[in-house]
Amino acid sequence: MNREDNHIDKLLAKWLTHTATPEEIEEIKDWAAQREERLEILETFQKAWKETTAEPVLVNAEEKINEIWSKGVEEKGSNISVWKPFMKYAAAIVLIAATSLALLYMVNGGFFQEPSEGQQRPYVVKENPAGQKTKLYLPDGSIVYLNSASSITYAQGFEGNERRVRLEGEAYFEVAKDKNKPFVVESGPVETTALGTAFNVNAYLGDRELRVSLLEGKVQINKLEEQDKAVTLVPGKEVVVDKNTQKLFQGTVDVDKVIGWKEGKLVFENAGFNEISTKLERWYGVDIQVKGQTPGDWTVTTIYQKQSLKNILIDLTYSKDFAYEINEETVTIIF
Repeated sequence: MNREDNHIDKLLAKWLTHTATPEEIEEIKDWAAQREERLEILETFQKAWKETTAEPVLVNAEEKINEIWSKGVEEKGSNISVWKPFMKYAAAIVLIAATSLALLYMVNGGFFQEPSEGQQRPYVVKENPAGQKTKLYLPDGSIVYLNSASSITYAQGFEGNERRVRLEGEAYFEVAKDKNKPFVVESGPVETTALGTAFNVNAYLGDRELRVSLLEGKVQINKLEEQDKAVTLVPGKEVVVDKNTQKLFQGTVDVDKVIGWKEGKLVFENAGFNEISTKLERWYGVDIQVKGQTPGDWTVTTIYQKQSLKNILIDLTYSKDFAYEINEETVTIIF
């Protein structure tokens, strides 16, 4: 099998397991369009794969091929010759796809909730380290802008009667409309439910506050322990949950403060030293260490857009009395 065939194998395996990017899906479409039988084969292969994959475990590639071959021949009748050129791809595709399903399942350690008897579904985890932001496309067409030091987990294909994701950190959601399948975001003690809308969830584990801000559409917010006390937001409004007291407050959205990060804006509003250092660590992927006494009277209100860490530190020294050293991924602040 040549390098091109191996590349196609991997793309098709990702396509089967719903982990292909939009660009990879376009490449598969172009490959399939080159020969008419490829389109026919892909359609049958996908259907057979779904019907013969009951759970995300490592399977015997040869047995899996035989199952798919049997189903394909049954659907195509006596036209077995159409399938033969495709069989050279089958072993590699099946092995890669099956392994992908197993790894996704094992990495997540199970499920969000207990599945019904005999049903096990694999989950996908997308995680950004500090200093990295990504744009993700979910299986339903929804778009997620995932902030740095954040992760999102969701079921492949969004099977069932809802589209549920779990968020740690911060993300902005542009939800595809589907009245029959609510979109639910789990973030700490809060669930946010939407049918088709745009909203931001800030739920970093170490922060005192959890914030859900609505830009478009309508969302319903529940505390997991108080499902009967839902709060419905309209555009321009937000809910803030104090994690210590579990109290919930409503307010008005400051667009720059809430979603400025999507446009490369690092926003500080009456920020103390601890908030500033935490945001800088997440934004630039560095570790900030302090020498001397940390000031308790810092308040900084400003917006930095697409600035280097060094430029921000230089700017802060104009109004605050400190020195700094940058050594690769470690920043030392000296008071």
